[in-house]
Amino acid sequence: MSNQELCTQYEFIVTMIESGNADKVVEILKNAIKRIDKGETSSGEEKKS
Repeated sequence: MSNQELCTQYEFIVTMIESGNADKVVEILKNAIKRIDKGETSSGEEKKS
């Protein structure tokens, strides 16, 4: 993920928190962590080594 993509994601997270959707942000981040831990991409496909 590029720096620009990462900044966009962080901006989205901040906007959600500011609008009172902190619970949804926590859910999104936990799901992302699970995918990373499993070695999967954001689309759910397994990474190819």
